[in-house]
Amino acid sequence: MTYFLVMGSLALSVLFTFGWALLRLLRWVAYGFSPGGGKRAAKPRRSATKPRAGSKTSAKAAAKPKAKTGTRGRAAAKPVGEPWRITRLLAEWRSSMPLALVAAFTYLVARLAEHGMSYRPPHTLPSGFETLLTGLGWLSASLILLALLQRLAAWRCR
Repeated sequence: MTYFLVMGSLALSVLFTFGWALLRLLRWVAYGFSPGGGKRAAKPRRSATKPRAGSKTSAKAAAKPKAKTGTRGRAAAKPVGEPWRITRLLAEWRSSMPLALVAAFTYLVARLAEHGMSYRPPHTLPSGFETLLTGLGWLSASLILLALLQRLAAWRCR
């Protein structure tokens, strides 16, 4: 009976996770392949070289080059480039953290169930349980890595 409860809860959580991922994928396809979906596009930022209307600085002052801060041969600071396309796509994908948390929690529950089943009178695990735990562990680790990469990409795109 315990085996059916554990395996049933594992199957239910895995099916829920894959169903949720499939639903997000279908929504993404339905909104025309844009990761933001129905969100409005951000306004373009003004460049720093153009003076604002009504400002007291003249066009001559804006066109004048800035003085270098370092006098001992230091190179001027390079402007930060635009993030790569894959970085921007990864930064907008917000479902990686919840997927990683669900997979990690499922893996921990399965490990706890394995520990409990190893102390039962037969002292043997079901035949495919160890393979399931190994696959679930790798899936959980890769989703956690993907969630960390998503956080790093979101920080880079700010």
